[in-house]
Amino acid sequence: MAGLAHTRPLPSAARARRADVELIACAGIAGSLIVAGGLVAAVNSATPFAHGSWLAAYLVLVGGVAQLALGLGPLLLPAPNFSARLGRAQLALWNGGTAIVAIGVLTGASAVVVIGSVLVLAALGCFARSAGPAREPGHGRVLAYRLVIAVLAISVVVGIALAGSSPGS
Repeated sequence: MAGLAHTRPLPSAARARRADVELIACAGIAGSLIVAGGLVAAVNSATPFAHGSWLAAYLVLVGGVAQLALGLGPLLLPAPNFSARLGRAQLALWNGGTAIVAIGVLTGASAVVVIGSVLVLAALGCFARSAGPAREPGHGRVLAYRLVIAVLAISVVVGIALAGSSPGS
């Protein structure tokens, strides 16, 4: 990360420390959700429950892995837009939305899934903003990061469509 310091200096050391707090929180929450997904998988293998496998995969892949990639990915970009406010918005929208989607799926409430999905889409907008401008060098990395965001947004929209359908239809 020391090599990235020359690409875009942050306005002040205090602002950098505030942004670091959000990045550390992102990594901590994502790691916790990966562990939680593993625990859900273990419980589901011993005592299967409705949507247990889905919940385990969702916690690991969406709550954990995707959050790590989205939250820490801008560290690899040429001029990321880091701010404590944006970081807090990303954390709140992503984690709130993923929790609401999980509750909606587990309770069979498709309207709740839609509400959570809208929050996740808003979080994706915040993550796209954190990429900063797509300028050289590093233009391709910014485009790749935004492509990942677009693919995730499409999958959220597909999930919304599937939320209203019954299994097997």
